[in-house]
Amino acid sequence: MKSWLGKPAEAIALYRASRAARRRARSGQFRIRRGIGSSLALLFLAISGIAGFFIGGHDAGFRREYGTIPDALARAFGFGIRQIAVEGASELARDEVIALSGLDARASLPFLDPKDLQENLARVPLIAEATITKLYPDRLRIDIRERMPYAIWQLDGEVKVVAADGTAIEPFNDARFLRLPHVVGKEANLRVKEYAILLEAVPELGAKVRAGTLVAGRRWDLKLLNGVDLKLPEEGAEEALRRFWTLEKEHKLSERAVLAIDLRLPDRIALRLTEEAAAQHAEDVAARIKKLGGRV
Repeated sequence: MKSWLGKPAEAIALYRASRAARRRARSGQFRIRRGIGSSLALLFLAISGIAGFFIGGHDAGFRREYGTIPDALARAFGFGIRQIAVEGASELARDEVIALSGLDARASLPFLDPKDLQENLARVPLIAEATITKLYPDRLRIDIRERMPYAIWQLDGEVKVVAADGTAIEPFNDARFLRLPHVVGKEANLRVKEYAILLEAVPELGAKVRAGTLVAGRRWDLKLLNGVDLKLPEEGAEEALRRFWTLEKEHKLSERAVLAIDLRLPDRIALRLTEEAAAQHAEDVAARIKKLGGRV
């Protein structure tokens, strides 16, 4: 049998089958796989929920309760901070160091910036250096080097504990610091090492000194426990103290009725008497003069 065009029926059937195959191939390129629609719907709902979460202001409450979303996710996967080791602290307690670092209990190890904690600790006068180390998955180590209390510094009625470099560590409010050297005056805190060396020149005398006052930034006056002032020279202060101590052991000058002992002259020691002692001294001198037949 032939078609009305004169082509064999088999050829026509083959031609039609070929066109149908080409149409199916072209339509297969745009076929939507099963499940794509459901996935897109779920994605749309998720995006809508997240947008509503932020637009509705719920993110602020979430951060207050759980911290940032990255931190919350990191903690959920086991990267929360569960152990904190503090090394190098003696004056500060472990919990004090952690609190001063500003560490947030909601933080996670991956998103924690050690520099922030180190800067917070560096602002604490008692802490000279701080190093923060993250130890995955859930540990944090804080190493600090404290400024050790070295002296007590008094200026304009305020008393502070200072380190060897003169940095004011904290207000003086603890009796345990009474053992420290006591300096008074402007910039006396910057010369506490010099003052300590001065006292070490005569250790026996150092135990009798209450405080040292820096005078005009040039020299020291020492206040003894009994209230007597020792006025030291600007140069040769250590030698002046040794000279005084030699006389003190023999004559007990500081135990007499004196207000001050002036050691600023290299060849003599001047005593400033109390008013009562000065009056008595004047009477004694007058009596001696009269006894010698002179006039007062």
